[in-house]
Amino acid sequence: MKVLRTFLPALLLSAPMVASAQYDRADETEAVLEEVVVEASRARLTVNDIAVNTSVLGTEDVLESAYKPADEILRQIPGFSLLRSADSIASAPTVSTVSLRGLGGNAASRTLVLLDGIPVHSPYSTEIFWARIPRHRIERVEVIRGGGASAWGNLSLGGVINIVTAEPERSPGLSVMAGYPWTLDAAGDGRYDAGAWTLSGYADYYDTDGYYNLPASQRGPVDEPVRKDHWNVRARAGRPLGEKSRLFMEVSGFHETRHGGSALDVNEMDLYSFTGGLESGDRDTGLWTLRLFHEDSELEDSSVRILGDNESETLRAFERRPARLSGAGATWSRALPGGHELTAGADYRWADVTLDEWSRYSDGVPGLLLSTDSEQDIGGVFVQGHWRSSERWQADGTLRYDRVSNSAGSIETDLETGAPPVRQSWARNTETTLNGNLGLRFRATEAVSLRAAAYRGFRAPTLRELYHAASTRGGVILVNNPELAPEQLVGFEGGADLALGDTMTLRLTAFRNTVQDLVQNITRGQTGDQPGVVEPCGALGANETCRELDNVGEMRASGIEVETTLRPVGNWGFQLSYLFNDSEITKAPDNPQLVGKRVRQAPRHALTARARHQGRWFDSSLLARYVGERFEDDLNRLAVDGFLLFDLRFSRRLNDSTELFLAVENLFDEDHEIKVENSGAIETGRPRFVGLGVRWRSGGI
Repeated sequence: MKVLRTFLPALLLSAPMVASAQYDRADETEAVLEEVVVEASRARLTVNDIAVNTSVLGTEDVLESAYKPADEILRQIPGFSLLRSADSIASAPTVSTVSLRGLGGNAASRTLVLLDGIPVHSPYSTEIFWARIPRHRIERVEVIRGGGASAWGNLSLGGVINIVTAEPERSPGLSVMAGYPWTLDAAGDGRYDAGAWTLSGYADYYDTDGYYNLPASQRGPVDEPVRKDHWNVRARAGRPLGEKSRLFMEVSGFHETRHGGSALDVNEMDLYSFTGGLESGDRDTGLWTLRLFHEDSELEDSSVRILGDNESETLRAFERRPARLSGAGATWSRALPGGHELTAGADYRWADVTLDEWSRYSDGVPGLLLSTDSEQDIGGVFVQGHWRSSERWQADGTLRYDRVSNSAGSIETDLETGAPPVRQSWARNTETTLNGNLGLRFRATEAVSLRAAAYRGFRAPTLRELYHAASTRGGVILVNNPELAPEQLVGFEGGADLALGDTMTLRLTAFRNTVQDLVQNITRGQTGDQPGVVEPCGALGANETCRELDNVGEMRASGIEVETTLRPVGNWGFQLSYLFNDSEITKAPDNPQLVGKRVRQAPRHALTARARHQGRWFDSSLLARYVGERFEDDLNRLAVDGFLLFDLRFSRRLNDSTELFLAVENLFDEDHEIKVENSGAIETGRPRFVGLGVRWRSGGI
């Protein structure tokens, strides 16, 4: 085992990796990838038309992930991360936010995530409930890094991820996997043609006993495994309206229960949504696309405080958070003579979040109720063009105008004394911003393409950052800030795409992003072994930390991305993706102690490598993922160790309609750190997991 662990990394990391496809059809796959329309660009451009670094994870990448949640599939992209490196089983809802290229710092997404072109972020903290994404139906995942997709507006300053699901198939399908530690993952889908209407449905269910996310030496009587269960149901109807128009509607329901590692640390989410759309016309005469969506959700979340050496726990707060989110978007695009294309559009999103928080518990009875109502409106218009001046030169550009408005009010009720409620309101604040991007691509030869892009983007503070305080079981109190300004990013990148013979490709990208007014968790103070008072948090218990959200002057992220593929023979493929990223605070007039410090949870080095083989008896793949050292806190005092993990998968076709597969995650059962607390507590990631499953489709896989 020791020898294997020594030589596997060298074997994998010395050989660069292939994109996503079956290698006995390599030429066909390469052509298909070149023709893939990247909808995340919003201009329906192909991969080879986009001037910024773009990756596509195909069906094979999804299958080899053994139907992991979508966030785990995306970890094949270096630089992709949630606030921490934990999977969505262990991650609390408010830290399931996503970033690319080290643009993190606090629990807010700085990358826009779409499901078939519809945003999936919560209106409260831009968190993502990854389990609601129908991972068994994912066809491909498009990833545009940097601000090159600024046509989407808010959240796209770090990039855009679009998860595209497959069109429903006529034949029903089923997938079931059982694993150890005990896990059951089942999903099914089907389609029915009723005259002009096409009706389809999808459902999945997931349940796991989970795992301990604390080292054995730090566990106490209070600790339990982190675990979760969820179900997800979707129904879709579509029909053509004439020769050039199509209508669709989709409704979905989702429920998730997550246990955070102790008896009291439980949260539950219920979410129901409706999406409708109409597409009319064609690219030659003008293609119109209209999308509408609405969702209602309610989260119930318990915040606990662990006492002593994890000997007991108390309920710090309990919150109920109903939220409503509605939105609409319309785009028009048309192909112009000479290979040019013009796109224009507008979109709007309205969010209303109510948060009722009971706190100051004594003997299980709350003494205080804080009710906060908050609203956020975001709307924008954009125009985007793509010009092809010759076979060698092409350019694209976007200009977008956005308006963001926030308001909130709260009522604090003392449940013990019955004193008159204390009311507070925040005046509506409105911000406007103008952003855009410009990119150039030059095909020097058949084998060499050069690209360059400059862009500007923004992120509006979330309702949680503006109006709601938070706490963690590790004793961190985070105070909100209604005076936060939007973050503004200015960036540029340049790169080259090389075809090195018939069997190898190389993609190189250098980038530099500067974020003004980065929202960061600022440490204001901490207590020792005795309770104390730290403003603005007030009274804290022993070994607790007070942090406040604030805009720091400037953060800069500079780095290099390398992606390479190698196909030495027909049934072998190798792929390597590497990111070097230096993210640090460069200006902080109000918090000078932060200058020179690295951004929280942003490693300098990240790498994934995969080897694939199609054999006579079975197909196999081996994935290696390395994440370097990073810091949990803004002052860089709490270092989180790097880790190297391996995932292994075997599959075998029994016949045209049935496939068996075996998946092993964290092959060598490595202990790896996810989080380090000021108290010395360590959170660890998922240990070894072994799953055995079957995939079946009546009409053939």
